[in-house]
Amino acid sequence: MKLLMHTCCAPCSVACVQTLRAEGIQPTAYWFNPNIHPYTEYRARRDTLVSYAQSIGMALLLEDDYGLRPFVDAVAGDIGGRCPVCYAARMRRTARYAAEHGFTHVTSTLFISPYQRHELLRAAAEQAAEEFGVAFLYRDFRPAFRRGQEEARALGLYMQKYCGCVFSEEERFDKRFRNALRGKAQAGAAEDGAEEAARRAAMRGLREAGLRFEAAWEAHRRTLAGEPGGEDGGGAREPPQPKRGA
Repeated sequence: MKLLMHTCCAPCSVACVQTLRAEGIQPTAYWFNPNIHPYTEYRARRDTLVSYAQSIGMALLLEDDYGLRPFVDAVAGDIGGRCPVCYAARMRRTARYAAEHGFTHVTSTLFISPYQRHELLRAAAEQAAEEFGVAFLYRDFRPAFRRGQEEARALGLYMQKYCGCVFSEEERFDKRFRNALRGKAQAGAAEDGAEEAARRAAMRGLREAGLRFEAAWEAHRRTLAGEPGGEDGGGAREPPQPKRGA
C-alpha cells in the first residue's frame, strides 16, 4: 500500500500517524488546505506541520497556495452550506494527485475530529477516490482524538482554536454562534448512524461542489497570471507540483 494522507494540521496528524504506523503503514502527508484563513493562521499551521513531519521522519508534500479568494468565491452563494465544498475540494485534489503520482490509497487526518461532519467527509473521500481511480482507506480515528491532542500539547505544537475558514472563526469566537458550534459537534456524532442510502445520496452533490471550487481556483490562477477569463473562471487545471516539506 502506498498511502497519501491529506493532512489538515500537525496536532490532528499525531494520533493518525501513530495508528497507521502501528498497522505497518507509512503515510505520505499531503498539505492542501485553501480553507484556512487568514494567512497568518495558514502559515502557522503549515509551518508547524513541516517541523513535526521532519521530527518524526514523515514524508510531506506541500501544495502551498493560499486559497482565500477561490474558497470564498466558491461558498459565497451558501455560506451555511460551505462544508461540502471544503471537503470535496480537498479530497478531490488529494485523490487526483494520488492517482497521477503512483499512490494506491488516500485518507485524511480530518477523520480524527469529532467536530467534523464525519459521514459527509467520508462520502466526499469515497466519491473522489472512485472518480480518480484510487482506493479510499477509511479509518475512524476519533477515539484517539483526545490522546492525540494531549500529546500535541506536550510536544509544544501550535494548537489552532477554530476549524479553518473565516466563517468558522466567527462561529468560534462570536458568542451568538457558540450554541450553533456545540450543535454541530452533536450533529456530527449523530451522523455516525446515518443510513448508507443517505450517505450515497450526499455523494451526488459533492462532485458538483468540488467542481465549483476548482472553477473558482482556476479563475483565481488566471487573475494572478494576468490571463483572460480571470473573473469568469474556466475549467479546472492540472494541479501544480507540490514541493517536498520533509
